[in-house]
Amino acid sequence: MPELEYNLSEAVVDYSPPMRGVLSSILGMLTPHDCVGVSKSRYGRLFDGGYVMADDFDGVSAAYSLGISNDVSWDLDIANKGIKIFQFDHTINQLPAHHPLFVWERTGIAPNASEPGFKTLAEVVNANSPSIDRDLILKCDIEGHEWPVFATCGSDVLSRFRQIVIEVHALHALLNDRHADLIRRAITNLSAHHHVIHVHANNYGSWAIMGGVPVPTVLELTLLRKDRGVFQDSTTEFPTSLDMPNCVSRADFPLGRFRF
Repeated sequence: MPELEYNLSEAVVDYSPPMRGVLSSILGMLTPHDCVGVSKSRYGRLFDGGYVMADDFDGVSAAYSLGISNDVSWDLDIANKGIKIFQFDHTINQLPAHHPLFVWERTGIAPNASEPGFKTLAEVVNANSPSIDRDLILKCDIEGHEWPVFATCGSDVLSRFRQIVIEVHALHALLNDRHADLIRRAITNLSAHHHVIHVHANNYGSWAIMGGVPVPTVLELTLLRKDRGVFQDSTTEFPTSLDMPNCVSRADFPLGRFRF
């Protein structure tokens, strides 16, 4: 799949008032919520590769892990709960570790399957999980390609995931109208049936100033489906005690309540 043009040539500093409106309308959809009575824990390895998730796994039949590289620590933690994991990554020749519940395919995930070696999210889910199964988990870290994938993925597919963990990249692309529209469509689809319940900045990225507001260029988001309980706006200050900096030699990025 061709590389997406997210390395913008313009400086990632913008103080224009219109940009503040763009942030509010797009990133405002990611306002963190608490699901009343639902606890959270960290899954995956320490520092880079671990994610904070809701402790809501009863009845989950399968998980989908998009993007593996050299780390299956999250996959192992989920598999050790007895959950089968379908794994997809076209950039590796073999998994770095194995588990009886791992099912890996050397396939990339794309918004369409017009290229050899790629499938859509709908294709892999429909091929591996019965249509009546609406309690799946998704983990996605596909290095910027998440935007076109989720911008074109229908709610009939996304609503099947009880919980979604996703790393989103290149938020400074909001400075470009074309990319901003792509990101808006992706976040609209992701938030149609889910609330963000946790947010963490990946400090391997940087800060961008947009509309005079500092925004991390890379975020880790956890979303929980809206039918999983009663939700309320979170008063949590991020990062939390469950979080760790991805880069151990740099301080974690403070996000406050992550409001726009």
